[in-house]
Order: sequence, then structure tokens, then C-alpha cells
Amino acid sequence: MERSSVKNIPILNTNHQLFPANKILIPDAHWWRDYIDSTWLLHPQVSVKLAKLAGSFSLFKDIIEIPQNVKPAENNQSNEWCIKWQNTLNSPEFIHGLQRLIFHYHDLESEVDFNWLKTAQVISASEINVDLVLPDKTLVASSIPGVYYFDANQRIFYLISSASRYIMLCYLAEIINIQLGNFSLDNLLPLASIIDAESENVSLILNELRIRSFPNEKIISADPSSEDCTEHKSSDRQIYWGAF
Repeated sequence: MERSSVKNIPILNTNHQLFPANKILIPDAHWWRDYIDSTWLLHPQVSVKLAKLAGSFSLFKDIIEIPQNVKPAENNQSNEWCIKWQNTLNSPEFIHGLQRLIFHYHDLESEVDFNWLKTAQVISASEINVDLVLPDKTLVASSIPGVYYFDANQRIFYLISSASRYIMLCYLAEIINIQLGNFSLDNLLPLASIIDAESENVSLILNELRIRSFPNEKIISADPSSEDCTEHKSSDRQIYWGAF
């Protein structure tokens, strides 16, 4: 069957109704399914491959979140984590490390400008409500719980507060990665690792993870017996498997 012959054909939804394929969602984001009217969702017996070919959107990849309400969290442990991560994000060491990651994964030798990170903020939120819309801006669901939001005008990363530091760290790594656009990373482990590190340890962590450095860049190796290196190994490295 030719691709053009199946584009936007009627597709069956979970209510056994036929709708144009571009008005049917592939339900591959389980955390949102309870908030979306079943009229939008693909019938479980319909082939996902056929739905994609016909033009159905992925609930996970294609739906756009539009924040409607954000409430900063009051004093709690998550605020302390956010302050720590913000200090790292603002540092030249982190920015250079992010440029190294892009070079490593995309073979891009020219440095990408991330100077805006120098003034970025990371804030814990007690509530983040979002609207879900299709790429054509059709509203799918309104005022549902979100987990992160980046205010591009104010350069603020909002993260929903959690008792788990590692969950919030994963959220921050994800939302930073989204801002990379065409240079987004497939592997977020190194990114999360340098976010959670002290800025002076960023380069050492990337070296340990075998992330390429820029040509002619001087590589500084830590003395394994030094006190600083011992502290680095016992604290920073524990997140490699704890967060992923």
C-alpha cells in the first residue's frame, strides 16, 4: 500500500468511532491517559504502525504542553537541591561541559552559545498545570498536572517538587535537553551527572565517562589518591546508576 493512499484515513478510536487519523492519538504516554477523553485515543486493536503511517500523533512525542499555572514551592528540601543545581548551571565549567557533550554526540566542533545559562534559575514548584494541544494547536486536555516547565523569557526552569532528588534531577536533565533542539542528547546520564556535580568536578566527570574533549584542549587528570578525587568519587559518581 502506498504511503499517500493511507494518509489521514479514518481510524478507529477506543469508543469504536471513526475519526481522521490526525485527530487520533497513539496512547504511548500512560501518565496522561487518564486526563484525556477516550475519543482521542487509538483503539487497542488498531495497528500502531498503520496509525503512524496514516498520520496519527504520538501522545509522548508530538503533543505540546502549554503551561497555564505554576506555583513555586515553599521552603523544603527540593529548594536546596534546585539552588545547588542552579549554581552549577550558571558556572562556565558546566557550560563548557555541555558544549563537550554536544561535540561528543554530534561531532560539532564549533561551540554552541549557552551564555544564557549564566543567569538561568532553577525553581521548585508545588504545582504545574498544563494544557495539551496538537501541533495545529487543537486543545486535547486542559489544566492537567505537569512535571516541568521552562520560562524562556525569564530563563527559569520550574521542576515539580518531589521527595526524590533523583526524580527532580531527571526532570531537569530532560528539560535542559529539550532546549538543545537539534543538538539534543540521546543519553542523558552524562548530562545529569554534571548537573549534580560541583562545578569544579564537571571536567573530571566527563573524562571518567569518556566524553571527548575539544581538539587541543588540555586534559586535567585527578590524582586518584588525592582527597578531592576521593570525595568526588564517593559523592558525584553515585548518581550514575542511582538516577537512571
